[in-house]
Amino acid sequence: MNLTVNSVLVQETGLSAAERDGRVVVLSLQAASYFDFNEAATEIWGMLSSPHRVEDILQKLSQHHDVSSEIMTRDVMGFLQSLLTQRLVRIVAVEDVQ
Repeated sequence: MNLTVNSVLVQETGLSAAERDGRVVVLSLQAASYFDFNEAATEIWGMLSSPHRVEDILQKLSQHHDVSSEIMTRDVMGFLQSLLTQRLVRIVAVEDVQ
């Protein structure tokens, strides 16, 4: 799937997740794997509990993290693409944004 800043993402249903010490661990039976998210990834994961436009995620993160927009965009887009590839999130219609 082609991910853009206008894409709207949400967590895939049926995943098991647990928080521990400010980090989230997600278990995907479909991927037969688990994913241990660092603090920034945990923040993004929390946003994706409801549909969010990628551009809005980047904007919210920029308010809390002191990093250039180029680096943030590169790193976050890469992370979101990996979530898509691993089927932890899915792209939804723009109308689903709250």
